[in-house]
Amino acid sequence: MPAIAKLVLINEELLREGRILMVDDEVSALCLLESVLARLRFKQLRQLADSSRILEEFDAFQPDLIITDIEMPELDGIQLVEQLRNYLPRETCLPILVLTGSSDPRIKRKALLAGATDILFKPFDPSEMQMRVRSLLLTRFQFLEIQSQNSVLEKKVAERTIKLEHALVELRNSEREVVQRERFRAFGEMAGGVCHDFNNALMAIIGYSDLLLQDASLADDRELLRHYLKTMNTAGRDASQVVSRLRDFYRPREQNDVFAAVNVNDLIEEVVPLTKPKWHGQALETGRAICLELELQKVPLVFGNGAEIREILVNLIFNSVDAMPAGGTITLRSEPRGEAVHIEVADTGTGMSEEVRQRCLEPFFSTKGEEGTGLGLAMVFGIIRRHDATLDIRSAPGEGTTFCLTFPCQHSAPAQQEEEEEVRLTLDRSLRVLVVDDELNTRDVVTRYLQSDGHRVVTAANGADAMQRVMSEEFDLMITDHGMPGMDGLQLASAVRRLDPAKAVILLTGFAFGPEQQSDSVNCVLKKPLVYEELRGALRQLLGRGAPAGSALRLHRK
Repeated sequence: MPAIAKLVLINEELLREGRILMVDDEVSALCLLESVLARLRFKQLRQLADSSRILEEFDAFQPDLIITDIEMPELDGIQLVEQLRNYLPRETCLPILVLTGSSDPRIKRKALLAGATDILFKPFDPSEMQMRVRSLLLTRFQFLEIQSQNSVLEKKVAERTIKLEHALVELRNSEREVVQRERFRAFGEMAGGVCHDFNNALMAIIGYSDLLLQDASLADDRELLRHYLKTMNTAGRDASQVVSRLRDFYRPREQNDVFAAVNVNDLIEEVVPLTKPKWHGQALETGRAICLELELQKVPLVFGNGAEIREILVNLIFNSVDAMPAGGTITLRSEPRGEAVHIEVADTGTGMSEEVRQRCLEPFFSTKGEEGTGLGLAMVFGIIRRHDATLDIRSAPGEGTTFCLTFPCQHSAPAQQEEEEEVRLTLDRSLRVLVVDDELNTRDVVTRYLQSDGHRVVTAANGADAMQRVMSEEFDLMITDHGMPGMDGLQLASAVRRLDPAKAVILLTGFAFGPEQQSDSVNCVLKKPLVYEELRGALRQLLGRGAPAGSALRLHRK
């Protein structure tokens, strides 16, 4: 049977079960109406002769349809409709059929305005009564069905909402776990990158120092010894900047970045011995022969950070070595191009697909599996942008890769003028200096720096020991570490300044130390590991002839 026909039969059966309440003060009219409805096979019928009891009867019978006369003594039909509508909730669908023998259109209008659903004029035709009653009951039952379905839907929606809320809580917990795992993974990769870059620098330091320790006769060759020491010193300085460069992928140039006139040819020649253990020693151990060639033209100076540009070249050379599993040639070129210097690092390795070429500068993207961190080229890109330079990559599978770097020339800069003015300051006297640091090696290095220039040095291992020295002895200058147990460097500087507001204080720190952390208690902040030239420059600016009284120094290195 078609679904529509089945629905009609069900509705017809339901209609006959509809409860009909008939209201009229005339019993004969009620009996006549009940007889007509009974012949139409409506089964649940109830009479009400006292209209004032409508609410009581409504609650007891719960009718699906009310048929009421208009003219009644206690409560007429219009008043009855108004009372019911005020009693029932607004959303209730209760059809009310009003019977009237008056043809006055005002009666009909008043009934409809009161809330009547339909009006039938007396004397009525039974077939018309059947049609009206059936239509009103059908509307009632359809509303109840919709209400029931809505109730079911609301229940399902509530259940689904609870499930979704639980799922959302679980999702948020899962997201937190995923984010935490990703953070740990990223931290591990960054730590791997730090180890990678440190190991690159330490390779030269440990390698050349091992050679000197194993063969003491090498020290007799002064030129070779100087070459080894210079290479180790350069590697150590570059290693000191690895941690700070973790935040430098896309950081713009800042005021405290140290930029100066740089000869890129000198930097290229310096990275050859720095990277030789990788492209020569390690390559031979794996059965590869790699040759590194230089094609350098005379180029103008560029304005930049030498250690960072060296870092670019080291990363690109190591990247080329990894891209040549069968060996090959790495070529470093330089040439002037108008107001710029062009550098190329080219290899004859496996090359890159277009997809890899497009993504190789992204942080953490690597094609080396677990051996790669994806940090090297991202760091290169950050340094390039900070130098207002450009980077182009030419590569194809099986045809090698060429990294093309272009640095703008800047023949003069305010930073250079500041350096020149700083150099003109002279220090023409021996100083008495208090060096405070809980690390013995650091105290020893700083002490030897100062003593090599003829200064007299007294040391202290902590803040309390330093305060005793300050109160019992005279010093021109105090150099103190920042992070020490008990009294840290800033607390010590404040205490010393309270005793002598004019005392010069230099703070050494291995932590990030931004402008917001600067203190009036210190004249100068220098980064660890301390470089000899920077300490000399700080002393000249603070205590040299021509230095302005009470001047404070900027952070020398980022």
